[in-house]
Amino acid sequence: MESLKYNLACGQSMNLSRGLILVVALALQSTAGAVTANIHQPITVESDSAERDEKTGLTKYLGNVLIRQGSVVIEADQVSIHYTDNAVSRVLCSGAPASYQQLDQSGESVLARAGTIEYLPSEALINLKTDASLSHRGTLIKGDSINFDLRRETWKANSDNQSTQKRIQLVIPPPQSKPSNEEIDGQ
Repeated sequence: MESLKYNLACGQSMNLSRGLILVVALALQSTAGAVTANIHQPITVESDSAERDEKTGLTKYLGNVLIRQGSVVIEADQVSIHYTDNAVSRVLCSGAPASYQQLDQSGESVLARAGTIEYLPSEALINLKTDASLSHRGTLIKGDSINFDLRRETWKANSDNQSTQKRIQLVIPPPQSKPSNEEIDGQ
């Protein structure tokens, strides 16, 4: 009888451990897959007006456009949504400036602003043009154009002698340091 109680207790403990491991794994997967999970979420669009061409699959939204898809939030004056095979293939936004935000694979915010933002959901790419800025993990990048790969978390920036952003600007935050014993003691 004692061995039966022990086996039941061990079995319950193993089931609890398996359940805890499953919960942790799902939590990590949801954060790590945040970028790719967005494309499987519905897109909601709010605007002052809209028009669609069923033949070309192009929809235009005008005035105070707000788009949400998972962790993606886009605000712009005008947005054109292009479809390929009944799926959104390209979102082209313009504004003064347009803005884009999303959580990356580790749950950190990606914040972008530019005169024109091109979002390619299936490729997880954003292309920023005209006075572009991108903030990610404390680093701020400014240039005339910035391309950011959300999956690989890589970027490329360019300047344009014709625009107001003549050179690339990069601001890298200092490393987080631990306070010394003197700072802790108030000396």
